[in-house]
Amino acid sequence: MNKNVLSVNHTFSAAYPDGFHEMTPVELKKFFRSDANRCGIYDKDRHVIWNVCWVRPILFGLLTTERSVLRGAEMRLELSLQQYCLLERLHREIMGLPAVGIRFAYKVTDTDIIQQSDLYVFQYGKRYYAVQIIGRRENFAEDQQLMEELLGSMTVLS
Repeated sequence: MNKNVLSVNHTFSAAYPDGFHEMTPVELKKFFRSDANRCGIYDKDRHVIWNVCWVRPILFGLLTTERSVLRGAEMRLELSLQQYCLLERLHREIMGLPAVGIRFAYKVTDTDIIQQSDLYVFQYGKRYYAVQIIGRRENFAEDQQLMEELLGSMTVLS
């Protein structure tokens, strides 16, 4: 892993390899419909996106959990992605914090391309963060290794 660093919400950073670039607001809007509270990296040649978004619950903040944030994300994915298919529920630690996640697949609109994704939600401070990697199904084993490297490189900014 090289010295390219993505700063996430002035809270933590992740080191990423050459071949990726930090996504512009235009790219974020193209792929995610909004660039608000989101950042990411993109390797156009490998068709891989790693992105992070964050939310700070206001109403019912005490009732919000990683699982409820993940369920809300799942509901939006089910409604917006063609042929969405939940493959697996996931659990892990990110920066020593518990995270819940899902692995899913979907068909890219107006193509025969199947994308696969891992999405994890964890809480840091008063915010919930969703970390996601998206790639082509046929290359996803490599993308999962990249996800491990990126998650392992995450460091809290002081």
